[in-house]
Amino acid sequence: VDALKRRFARELAIIELRRVADAVSDEWDPTEPPEPADVIRRVADAGFRFPTFMKLRRYLDLIRRDDDIPMPDEMVLRLLPWAGEDRYEDLLCCELPAPAR
Repeated sequence: VDALKRRFARELAIIELRRVADAVSDEWDPTEPPEPADVIRRVADAGFRFPTFMKLRRYLDLIRRDDDIPMPDEMVLRLLPWAGEDRYEDLLCCELPAPAR
């Protein structure tokens, strides 16, 4: 199991981060958007630590300024720039399966 987790670490990171981003986007209220720091804390509480948190913050500031709703795939790409590779496209753009219980 551990070998599979290592082999698919990037895919798992995208899926888990995408679930957090989907939840943030679903709960986003353009009239009273959360502070970027609260969103970043939510990502960190999910177990992620990235040197790219500032890119996410700038994106969220832009979204707040425009009274828009953040796109989950864009949030993931701000944190994981390598996730834009073609091989991960389905994980970013398509509906994710329900988490296993």
